[in-house]
Amino acid sequence: MIVQDTSVLWNRPAAPGYYRMGLDCTMGFEIAKPGQFLMLRIGSDTTPLLRRPFSLLGLIREKDRVAGIEILYKVVGKGTEHLSRFRDGDRLSVIGPLGNAFLVPDTCRQLILVAGGVGVPPIRFLAQSLLEQEGHLNRCMVFVGGRTKDDLVCITEFDLPGFLLDVSTDDGSQGSQGMVTRSLEKALDAGSADLICACGPQGMLKAVAGIASAHNIACQVSIEAMMACGMGACLGCAVQLQDDEDHYRHLCVDGPVYDARRLKW
Repeated sequence: MIVQDTSVLWNRPAAPGYYRMGLDCTMGFEIAKPGQFLMLRIGSDTTPLLRRPFSLLGLIREKDRVAGIEILYKVVGKGTEHLSRFRDGDRLSVIGPLGNAFLVPDTCRQLILVAGGVGVPPIRFLAQSLLEQEGHLNRCMVFVGGRTKDDLVCITEFDLPGFLLDVSTDDGSQGSQGMVTRSLEKALDAGSADLICACGPQGMLKAVAGIASAHNIACQVSIEAMMACGMGACLGCAVQLQDDEDHYRHLCVDGPVYDARRLKW
């Protein structure tokens, strides 16, 4: 974990209400992994007061070196609205990389990735990372869902060799109509998988965990939550577990990626 001042490389609209931001973070991020996150100080000492957590969308590479990182965010409040006004060259304070990461074992041959709405970043980062590694996967299916087509962000970046993409929207404006979990369940009824990795809204993750359990498939989920510090000091991002004496841990230091079987849904 490193605190550093960085420059904005770009801050571009990615879809209605969504932005992609590049930052010239280099210290520590060369070893960042899919599922990890950072904490951004967006405003002055008073507005907004607290840092905001953002999942890593990916690493920015220039030849053989990591030149920065990229995040994806949706404008949902004062903090992200303020962030959307940043321009190239503006300065931001960053803490990261934080948290743990997805772990795809070498024995995994059939992998499923599931992303819903703003849960796309760690799943996109994971897909790109797997593509760069020596391939041990036989197949990787990617399920991306959103309320409407405007919530489908970065889906073209899952058009990768050996990856099969399935898109769904609640209103049917793009892809199959219905929740992404419906498409996932249909696919598992027709075949199996060794591991499911997912990120998205809490309700979606609970459903994915239930589907994985019903099919006896290992499942890792990345939980998103508001955080004030990202280091376990504020105790604001508690999650309840099945297998711990006090039954609670904090996402920023114990997560945000969990074996779905550990969580008390």
